[in-house]
Formats: sequence, C-alpha cells, structure tokens
Amino acid sequence: MYSIINLEELIKSGKNLIFIHTPKCGGTYVGTILSYLKIENKGHKLIKKNEEISFTVIRNPIERFESLLNYRLCDQIPRNDFPNELRHVYEDKNISLNEIVSKMSDSQILGFTPYKTLTYWTTNVDVIITIDELPKLLELFGYTYDTAIFPKVNVSNKVRGRFNEETIDRLKTLYNDDILLYNKVTQQDLNF
Repeated sequence: MYSIINLEELIKSGKNLIFIHTPKCGGTYVGTILSYLKIENKGHKLIKKNEEISFTVIRNPIERFESLLNYRLCDQIPRNDFPNELRHVYEDKNISLNEIVSKMSDSQILGFTPYKTLTYWTTNVDVIITIDELPKLLELFGYTYDTAIFPKVNVSNKVRGRFNEETIDRLKTLYNDDILLYNKVTQQDLNF
C-alpha cells in the first residue's frame, strides 16, 4: 500500500472514497464489491487532485501485460489498437505470446487503450494498493464485506502460454517505471 498523503489524515478528512479503475488489475472485481458498498467507481478516468480520497489497485506490470494479451486474444475480433500486421494471430491459436510480443514494436506494446501504464493510471491517486489489500483498506474507512460472496471476474485464460525470460527482460525495460512503482507499493504496510 502506498499513500501520497498520510493515511490517517485521509481517513480523518471525512471525504468520500472513490475508485479509479486501472485496467487489468482486478478492477471489475473491485467494482462489484464497491457497488455493493455504495462507493463511487470512476471507471477508466483519471482523477483531479483533491477531488475526494481516491484509490486504485495495481498488479505486477509483467503479469498485467501477459493478462492483457491473453484476455484480448480471446476476443472474436481484434480491437482497433491491436497491430494490423498481427491480426492473423487471432485465427492461429498455436502462435504463443512470446512470438506475438517479439513481432511487436515497443510503441505497439505501450499503445493499448485504455490499458496504458500504471504510472499513468496512478496520477493524482491518493492511495495505491494491490488486490489483497482491498479488505484492509476498506475496513480502515469503515467498510466491511464478506469476501466469499464476490467471485473474481474477467480472469484471462492462459491459452497462449506464459512469457519466457527473453520477453520478460524486454518488458522489464519498457515497464521499468511501473515496476519501480509496484515494488514501492508492495514494500509498504497499510498500518499507520
């Protein structure tokens, strides 16, 4: 958990808690819980500074991109942001994620929408957590729920495999700032 402002001060402020949905980080699952708790979900929209108490959920950037590709490749028709020269991979399920990524330029890898980088989606966000910290964060703000009644949704099938070390090394370079952010968030403690 990472907070740009002292978490205790945020809780005492009395402002409403709102959620910013960072794509492929469990946001649909979180949105279901927040709807139940009547907490506002801004969806895929950046937050303006000091609107309310904003939070988002992030995940490991390499796993996030792997999930994005696996999820997108299950679509029947490629979306507009998928590289034109690689659209044939939708018909051939034998082409692995590693092969696909090896044929993508850096700008194509970074060009999916509304996907974008973690650093993009966390702009002006007050609190950044990982999915496993959600119950604890909500409890700090006075919300509780039974985790058993909310099944995970939008989980991508890994039909195209997992990234190999060569692909991971390339993505680590491209997503370096996101990895630094993720490491900072996962090394923090939600206690204050």
